[in-house]
Amino acid sequence: MATSVALNIFGERVMAIAEQALSGQRVVLHGVPWATYVALRDVPQSRNVRMTYNRGELEMISPSKRHEVCAHLLGRLIEAWSEELHIDIQSCRAMTCRREDLERGFEPDNSYYVKHEPQVWQKMELDLSVDPPPDLAIEIDLSGETFKKMPLCAAFGVPELWRYDGQTLEVYELNSAGQYEPRPSSASFPRLPLSEVQRLMGQVGDVRENMLIRSFRTWIREHVTK
Repeated sequence: MATSVALNIFGERVMAIAEQALSGQRVVLHGVPWATYVALRDVPQSRNVRMTYNRGELEMISPSKRHEVCAHLLGRLIEAWSEELHIDIQSCRAMTCRREDLERGFEPDNSYYVKHEPQVWQKMELDLSVDPPPDLAIEIDLSGETFKKMPLCAAFGVPELWRYDGQTLEVYELNSAGQYEPRPSSASFPRLPLSEVQRLMGQVGDVRENMLIRSFRTWIREHVTK
């Protein structure tokens, strides 16, 4: 259950706030100034806390093991695909995307540069008011929260968003009206067999991770690259 608190004194409450989120509670703070969000995001105590900031509202939570296992496996499947097909990508994982001019910030569960990889692969620091956003953002959505993040991703101009709810993998593309609409395939990886990815993701907890990756590489070599 969300915990709503008024943030009056930042310095003395950092640890308590971070500890609430680290305990698995969803913590929601209202009326949070931009500078306070940045300070909370950057202190070492909250490095394992995911934060979403939207014009004064700050939501924080620490991901569960299941969430992180799914996020990591889906990332490994994408990376295996890109390696087998010799596609240059840059994985930025859960990098913080924030822009003061938009008064918004968030961390996707995985993020990738594909189309814009040549522009950013040598840049270790990005200014998203100038540099392109990730071409693909991925959300592992085990609690139905992704749809709240869609407007933030759209505000940053993230062209493609994937949502995995523990059973189904959905792909969304940003349209000219600034809204995400579902599509049957990935614009970033047009040949990627989403049904096969979803099938492998469904075996989390039943089949060991490295075995799933090996089986995917074998599938690619037998059906795509041979």
